[in-house]
Amino acid sequence: MNADPKPKRRWVPVVLALSLALNLLVVGVAVGTVLRLKGGDHAKSPPGFGPTLYRALPKDDRKEMRGELTGLHKKGSKGRAQDFEALSQALRATPFDPVAVQVLLQQQAQATADLQQALQTQWLARVTAMSDDERQAYADRLQEVVKRGPHGHKKRD
Repeated sequence: MNADPKPKRRWVPVVLALSLALNLLVVGVAVGTVLRLKGGDHAKSPPGFGPTLYRALPKDDRKEMRGELTGLHKKGSKGRAQDFEALSQALRATPFDPVAVQVLLQQQAQATADLQQALQTQWLARVTAMSDDERQAYADRLQEVVKRGPHGHKKRD
């Protein structure tokens, strides 16, 4: 027998583990893509209600709504920036005050609800002002947007 045994190669198990991890990653991405494109549960979910109502509006109406609600959106952006700063301070405070954080969360929820209410009011005013034919065309566009799904691609029957 040989008096000098070969030294163990410690890098071999590391390379094998990395290779296995990479293979599993590739398989996971492939399976996820197939499920999404071939009708997995995620592909079956309908799009969000508010964005769908907005996307189905005629382009001119969408542009006008954006213009009318810009001020409210900017105000909300400033408020969110202030709320994030206050939240950061509240999270760093010692002792931690969960009530202060809860108040910030409630303020943020109210701001979101106010923006949603303004959007709904604007949308309903536009739909109310439509003629019967315009509303029928809008309903057709709405069905088409729903059929495309949450990612904008047409669903296969």
